[in-house]
Amino acid sequence: MSKKLYLSFLWHMHQPYYMDESNHKISMPWVFLHCLKDYYDMPYYLEKHSKIKATFNLVPSLLVQIDAYSKNEYKDKLLDIMQKEVAFLSEYETEKLFEYLFLSNYENMIKPLKRYEELYLKYQAHQGFEGIFISEEILDLEVLFLLSWCGNYLRQNNAFIKALLLQEKEYTHAQKTELFKELFAFICTIIPYYQYLEAKGQIGISTTPFYHPILPLLWDRQSAKDAKKEVVLPNSQAHYKEFAQLQVEKALKYYESVFGKKATGFWPSEGSVSLETLQLLAQNNISWACSDEEILYKTLFQSKQESLYSPYRLTHQNQSIELFFRDKYLSDLIGFEYNSKEPNSAAQDFISHLHTIYLNSKASCLVSVILDGENAWEYYPHNAQDFFKALYAHLEKEPWCETLLFDEVKQCKALQYKEITHLATGSWINANFDIWIGSHEKNRAWELLDMTKNSFDLHKAHLDKECREKIENEFMIALGSDWFWWYGDDHYTVLKSKFDKLFRKHLKNIYGLMKAEIPIEILTPIVTKNPLTRFHIKPTQKHKPHIDGRKTDFFEWLYAGYVDLKKDFSTMDTSSLIIEGFFYTCDEEENLYFLFKSTKFKSNLEKSLLCLKLNNERFEFELQKGVQEFDSFSVGVDEYIEVKINHAKQKSVVVSFELFSENTKIQFAPINKEIILNFEACDVQPWYV
Repeated sequence: MSKKLYLSFLWHMHQPYYMDESNHKISMPWVFLHCLKDYYDMPYYLEKHSKIKATFNLVPSLLVQIDAYSKNEYKDKLLDIMQKEVAFLSEYETEKLFEYLFLSNYENMIKPLKRYEELYLKYQAHQGFEGIFISEEILDLEVLFLLSWCGNYLRQNNAFIKALLLQEKEYTHAQKTELFKELFAFICTIIPYYQYLEAKGQIGISTTPFYHPILPLLWDRQSAKDAKKEVVLPNSQAHYKEFAQLQVEKALKYYESVFGKKATGFWPSEGSVSLETLQLLAQNNISWACSDEEILYKTLFQSKQESLYSPYRLTHQNQSIELFFRDKYLSDLIGFEYNSKEPNSAAQDFISHLHTIYLNSKASCLVSVILDGENAWEYYPHNAQDFFKALYAHLEKEPWCETLLFDEVKQCKALQYKEITHLATGSWINANFDIWIGSHEKNRAWELLDMTKNSFDLHKAHLDKECREKIENEFMIALGSDWFWWYGDDHYTVLKSKFDKLFRKHLKNIYGLMKAEIPIEILTPIVTKNPLTRFHIKPTQKHKPHIDGRKTDFFEWLYAGYVDLKKDFSTMDTSSLIIEGFFYTCDEEENLYFLFKSTKFKSNLEKSLLCLKLNNERFEFELQKGVQEFDSFSVGVDEYIEVKINHAKQKSVVVSFELFSENTKIQFAPINKEIILNFEACDVQPWYV
């Protein structure tokens, strides 16, 4: 065969740093839960297909947390409560329990467990009042919550967990205690499993700056301007270049201590790169790094897709490093779309895209598929096991396609490197840093960091070495990307205020170590509003909007319901959303009305196609400015997209839509749970189920 398509997967494993060094406590349980569901399952799926290889990017701060659970060195606040006998829980502890007990995906984690769904529906019917449950029900909930997070390896190979799943309900405290014992023992096997698969040569392991910071912003905050000129920077200034170096050095040292060899590859946090930070990696003997296709296109000043399918070598000031750029479309198909498709069809669709790339390539090519390795799978049935089984099986059969570790690319003589001496600055999200700097809340977080850093610079000459090192570690944690991810309106979580509190806790720790008074600004929450309020707004009365693509007056959509589509994404990126949400209402004649909201309308939607689906009926139309009349509906396009569906009111309407540009689907909703509009008497009631 004269040419071949080489496919390189990178699964990025990462969670925020939930540990507090000052009290040895873990504030949130997500590392523990993803250990049960994802960190073992993903390589487990892979091992079943000996011809398939993949690189796993394991963030050092994640490995530290897994190790802490393995050694029981820190106390997890939620798990401590869950391990107590339910009858002896305080009111405060019960309240804390119910902040988490239903934070499992409804469709794929709660619904398959009949007793769990029954208790969930009871909780929803009583508007979340936890006092409705007796002790036996709370105990069932605790066990079922843990079982819902157990991945396929545990469900298929652990006899005790299999028995609990068959039992379904009426669990005992002794069973819960034994379940925790099994789960903690299982976590101890995760890191050795990666070590074993790497020794076999089936996986590669790369790393990231230790606490997952946006490295270019630490090196030089002006990099945000380099990536996007109009970004608004914080009103304060401090320097963090030394922490950029520390994050890299500490990551490399920790990697070597765990895996017994030096790291060769980096996935820079969020694919965030600049010429200077890539030089920093090269100076630390890193051979390769990855970023996003938009960074490549900005670097080359062109968006030719064929340029994406080659390895690159960046050389600058006598330093060189190999670069690989992710195929955004293929990566996002796995991350966002295939969860709603039949597994074999999804796998075949992926293969067909690869085959098209192969046929269009004049020589052997390299396709990089890089995405989150943990958060997408709860949106798939069976934790994506069926999809990966089909995908890997299909890939094994294709003679024109071969999976390749990023560490192996340089040995592949069929692939030719392209040389570059410049690199654009940005991240994997829109090739800029808007997710981490520029909005009010994000900038406020930077300003508090700057205040703390400037205070430390004044005090550090009087602090001993041990104290300085503890403070530097707190700074490195606080400079992690995750806190900024949740600030602002880019992403949704019911735990937003908790992330704010945890971020500011690290700043408080610094002042405590300096024995200095904590400023009132650090004690004041950055998050000042309840993030839940904007997602479940229902109409308050019927009315009849005028369909012209504009808000004709203040009151036109004032009493309408609203669905914010960002809620569907949670930990997944939402910055690429074109349509961010929609208003809806009905009138006395049982016509339905929708207003689709987009801040990117003028640059992205004109001459596109929208397919709106209500139950099984489709309404399809081009987005042309003006008013269009059809047999059963009408559309107005201007500042917004307004739609009137004639005589469409039914008892229950399931709403979805797809948005196309140049025959390519650029958005669809919902990602996860159905959006159902129920009609009862004069009210339209929205909720996600």
